[in-house]
Amino acid sequence: MPTLPAPVAAVAGPGRRARWRRSVLRRALAAACVAAAVLLLTREVRPPPAPTVAVVQATVHVPAGAVLGPGDVRTARVVVPAAPPGAATDTAEVVGRRVGSGLAPGEVVTSTRLVPRSPADGLEPGAVALHVLVADPGSADVVAPGHRVTVFPGTGGPALARDARVLAVDPVADTGVTDLAASSAARGLLLALPPDAAEGVLAQHGGLDGAPLVNLLVTAVSEPRAETAERG
Repeated sequence: MPTLPAPVAAVAGPGRRARWRRSVLRRALAAACVAAAVLLLTREVRPPPAPTVAVVQATVHVPAGAVLGPGDVRTARVVVPAAPPGAATDTAEVVGRRVGSGLAPGEVVTSTRLVPRSPADGLEPGAVALHVLVADPGSADVVAPGHRVTVFPGTGGPALARDARVLAVDPVADTGVTDLAASSAARGLLLALPPDAAEGVLAQHGGLDGAPLVNLLVTAVSEPRAETAERG
């Protein structure tokens, strides 16, 4: 009969001590199996991680009326219930915007904390905003913020400006007059123009309260901005 190695004989041998060691080993293996089963069961019944969403938080104290800079905000992820309504999700949405009330470090930036944009916020660098009256009031009904127009004198003549972007459209005034009279009342637009083109438009006369009177030709459509759909 072959002789067992000493470590194996200590467990597998015929002696009482070997039987005791085998009993202890079986119990240890059984306990390990139970622990493994409990661990696997815990993983199965553990709820999945709560969903998160990106929000913009202030990184420093921002006083009321200040304009947010790149170093004033950061993007962080919070669980969905912790995100307040109207929370900004990208720093690009808020950088350059003015806050109406102060922000504390770590506070989430929401749309209600920001001063509403004005139509002039859509100006390209180097452009100016000019309010004009439209000789044909019906023209104001077919343009919207983001449209590109060619501007002509209200009394006729060559174009004064081309590719001018509409920033805002005056709403129809509720004056209590008849629909026919209201439809013939002059309406205005806020246009983004190069300074030299704006000076040429301003040289026109015929509008009320000194506003230039023009005709429009819609030339292209860019991305209209919902928050500047109407001016007033």
